[in-house]
Amino acid sequence: MKKIALIFVGVLITLYIAAIFVPFEPDERRPGTRLGGDLAHVQDTDWSFLQGRNQIFVETRTWYLIPHSVTTTSWVADGAFYVPCGSCDSKRWPKNVERDPRVRLKINESIYERRAIRITDPEERRRLMRIRLPEGVALYRMDPR
Repeated sequence: MKKIALIFVGVLITLYIAAIFVPFEPDERRPGTRLGGDLAHVQDTDWSFLQGRNQIFVETRTWYLIPHSVTTTSWVADGAFYVPCGSCDSKRWPKNVERDPRVRLKINESIYERRAIRITDPEERRRLMRIRLPEGVALYRMDPR
C-alpha cells in the first residue's frame, strides 16, 4: 500500500511540475496555462502593426505557480495597448492581476511581457471607449514592465 501511495504522489508531483512549465494555450472559452512562443525581440513596441480589435492571449501568474491564460480581445488607442474584461467578478485572471500585475501577452505568435494597469477614472474610460462601458466591464492598459 505504501508503494502505491508513493507512486501516486510521484505522479501528482510530475503533473504539477509539467503544468508549470509545459505550454497549454487557451482555446476560445477554455483557459490554458503557460503560453508557448518566443519572446518578441522588441518589447517596447509602438503597436502600429495592429489594426482594430484583435484577439489575443493573456497569461497571468497564480498564487499556486501554474500560469493561467485566457483568450480575450484588445485594441490600441493613443499608442497604448488595452484589454477589456467583462464580468470580471466571476473571472480568475483579473484577480490574479490584482495580486500580481505582471502578465504575458501572445500576439501573432510573439510573447510580450507587460504590466496590467486597471483604468478606473471614468473620464479616461469614456475617452478610450468612446462609449459608456457597462457596469462590470473593467479596462486594463498593458504597460511595459
